[in-house]
Amino acid sequence: MRIKILLSGLVLATIASSALAANRPAGYVTICSEGKSCSVASATTVAFGRADKFTYKLLSGNFVCSEAVFGPRIAGGVNECSISRTTTSSSSAPAQSSSSKPVASSVPSSVVSSVRSSSSSSVNNPPVGGFYPGCEKPTPTETVQFTETRVVAAGEVFDGLNKRYNFTGGGQAEGQPPVFRVLEGGAVRNVIIGSLAADGIHCLGNCTLDHVWWEDIGEDAATAMGPTGTIMNITCGAALNGSDKTFQFNGRGELHISRFYVQSSGKLARTCGDCTGNGGPRKLVINDVITRDVSTIVGINSNFGDVATIRNLTLNNSGTSKTKICQVYKGVVKGSGSSSALGVEFDTPNCDVRPNDVTLLGVSQMNTSACVGSCPIP
Repeated sequence: MRIKILLSGLVLATIASSALAANRPAGYVTICSEGKSCSVASATTVAFGRADKFTYKLLSGNFVCSEAVFGPRIAGGVNECSISRTTTSSSSAPAQSSSSKPVASSVPSSVVSSVRSSSSSSVNNPPVGGFYPGCEKPTPTETVQFTETRVVAAGEVFDGLNKRYNFTGGGQAEGQPPVFRVLEGGAVRNVIIGSLAADGIHCLGNCTLDHVWWEDIGEDAATAMGPTGTIMNITCGAALNGSDKTFQFNGRGELHISRFYVQSSGKLARTCGDCTGNGGPRKLVINDVITRDVSTIVGINSNFGDVATIRNLTLNNSGTSKTKICQVYKGVVKGSGSSSALGVEFDTPNCDVRPNDVTLLGVSQMNTSACVGSCPIP
């Protein structure tokens, strides 16, 4: 009898937990459910999912609320499409059958169509002011001043509880110590790095940086130092105010960046151009990223076999300076001269990115000079 009561309580608790899970992000309103067609204004961020799990896409006009547009659905119930309450839209009847003409000819089945231009130079959604939708920086609960680097032990999860952390420096000078040094399998989450950012975060192996926001990039926001076979995974955050690189890749494994926003920086990510014992290959994976006034998205060394894969990138620049998406270099070993730029590439063995992987908002433009491969029409 007691077992039955316990099981009944467990079932009720599970049901209650499921009921509390939202089918739309906070501040969003559902515009249509899975299998139906929706309509939104130009360059609107749409969330797709259920039970507090969502995929975000920047869409314009008509589209079908389906995994063909957004990617894999969340199992267990009907997924919903939702937008910010400050955005207007309309929905229509269920989508036509697969044998009918597609509802949204402007949206490919696998990627969001590239927005070549818009009627204004700024867009409210996604916001200009510094976050990826669903990954807004919280108000710091307090400010903590470190006197030395905080070492995150192997396998440790450091939860910063949304506190702001300062250390030293904050400029772009080389050779600064990191605020956090993360050992193999460690993770840093819910952390805000303030203006005294030093050299950000160093990852020495597999590591995860989840919900981390840099108010100032410092020397670099974070550096991947792990050996071959390791992955540095950065997801749901933002980095602001850096004239040079945002993420430095000195190791050999992989660097993954997703659901991230970068503003005012020289590069989003760069594999090392002249490290001691430099080489490769290194792999960069960029997905669901918004940048504003970033000169180059990735810089890689083709002679070392580096590969960059870029999907769902949005440029929301304040001016007409052309952004380099995948800049290829010839890397060198430290002491053997300087690395040299070889050009911008699209759809090549080293640069796995095509023009329709990039959405251009407002006056944003891509740099297509010295292109190799399938380059966009100027």
